[in-house]
Amino acid sequence: MSLIQRLWKSNGTADLPGHIATPKTTYSGTEIAPIKLGLPKEIDSVCPECMEIIKATLYPEGGKVWIRKNCNEHGEFKDVFYGDLDLYFKCEDFWLGDGRGVEDPPIKKATVCPSQCGLCNMHTSHSGLPIMDLTNRCNMTCSVCFANANAAGYLYEPSYDDVVKMLECLATQKPVRANRVQFSGGEPTIRPDFLSIVRKARTMDFDYIQVNTNGIKMSDPEFAHAAKDAGVDNLYLQFDGISDDIYKKIRSMPLLDVKMKAIENCRKAKIDVILVATLVKSFNDHQVGDIVKFAVKNNDVISGIAFQPVSFVGRFSQSHRLERRYTLADLAMDIEKQTGYMKAMRDWFPIGCTAALSKLATALSGEPRYTLSLHPHCSQGAYFYIGDDGSVKPVSEFIDMEPFLKETMALAREVKPSRFGLLSKVKVLYRLKKHFIQEKAPKGLNFERFLESLEGYQERTLRRTYTGDDGRKYHYRHFFIAGMHFMDAYNFSVERVKRCVIHYTDPKGHLYPFCAYNGAPVYRRKVESRFKHTPEQLKAKVIAEGRPKELELIAKKMGI
Repeated sequence: MSLIQRLWKSNGTADLPGHIATPKTTYSGTEIAPIKLGLPKEIDSVCPECMEIIKATLYPEGGKVWIRKNCNEHGEFKDVFYGDLDLYFKCEDFWLGDGRGVEDPPIKKATVCPSQCGLCNMHTSHSGLPIMDLTNRCNMTCSVCFANANAAGYLYEPSYDDVVKMLECLATQKPVRANRVQFSGGEPTIRPDFLSIVRKARTMDFDYIQVNTNGIKMSDPEFAHAAKDAGVDNLYLQFDGISDDIYKKIRSMPLLDVKMKAIENCRKAKIDVILVATLVKSFNDHQVGDIVKFAVKNNDVISGIAFQPVSFVGRFSQSHRLERRYTLADLAMDIEKQTGYMKAMRDWFPIGCTAALSKLATALSGEPRYTLSLHPHCSQGAYFYIGDDGSVKPVSEFIDMEPFLKETMALAREVKPSRFGLLSKVKVLYRLKKHFIQEKAPKGLNFERFLESLEGYQERTLRRTYTGDDGRKYHYRHFFIAGMHFMDAYNFSVERVKRCVIHYTDPKGHLYPFCAYNGAPVYRRKVESRFKHTPEQLKAKVIAEGRPKELELIAKKMGI
């Protein structure tokens, strides 16, 4: 039985373990209710039919974690919440506590989550990766997409001036400035002023600009180089498999050649790539290992993989959901079975455990730093290094992770920023090095170089490269695998959405947690409806852009 299982029951009343650092209130003074740990437990959820907030129970059964809830009007709903009980508890063991949100949230007197989004005074995380939808139009029509103008029948496309205002909103977020942004859609690259928007973000000191794309435009070498010149750092590239039968099933067209061209163009243009795979059970989960191996083979340009189990947005029968439901535990086990690169129970961790490093960085600098204080069951993954001999090893094979993270948290409480910082850094080096097992490390990696590689987590200029003893630039051969299980109305958890770090912007300066925007209660519909183009505006845009096909289709649906 794990530490958490021993300490916590369904009411979560035991004292917190010493390595957990949870504040009592947000910056707005709103009391923070710590997440409930252990099973069974009662949480706040929503009814998939009416979206009213109702109670749900998480409970173990058959080695998995299930969610069950009952709406007085629409009856009972049951679903798999997490696919492996032991891994569920392990991830809770590595919860390191909440953040305090933002200092001046747009919504200041909210009392009910997620009914009063924007961010509000109850939210406990700052923006880790803000998402800005530049348009909802696309040059594809994918059945699994959250945002599709062709299906919606209207155009949502903030003006250039609105985009700048949204960037300004992020840039003034305190106490941690949002200096990362993902441009998304729809397909953001088809906006005529896309490159101008990227250039503007760079002049506003956004030091990490990511583009969520299907890769069609980036398969053009000229456009890829123009994107790099404008300031694109990273391509968040839709990549569901390594064979065209997968794309035909999920995206309704063969796309593998497009993906390969986009990756090669990014290699030549020096744009980093993260592969993004939407996973549907029995559709493409058998290619998880092949996607990972492809990333390893192309590690010079691919820095990571973001696996996203499909969310069921809309009405789906229980039998359909159980047939297609794929959880982060399933992902971890499939990576283990299909690659042999890791052991799920040893190497799979909640992404929020990186908060230990952020808290130490805050202590050393004396200033609040970028921290991912998200719920342990929102996002999980593993970090790998590739040795000089080509071997692939997860960090937890050569770092004793539990004492390493606890020691890091202890140092974050002890060290103080000094004029030069040298003594503090020496103390950190000495205290943490004992958890590094040199004989198990990848060939060519020592502890000092390992720490240097982590500096890129906070500092963009240090990301993925280092200067060797010979004065030459070298490439850190490491990559991450992350799984983000975005919620839908069937598995929705209010305590998770309160801690979300992925926030959507809107033209009025509001920010919405990803799962509240797309899963339940689907703020996307409200935002897009409020700011959608009028028929007159759409007609003018169709004419101004030379009647592009995707706008013609929307105009036809609107009767223009």
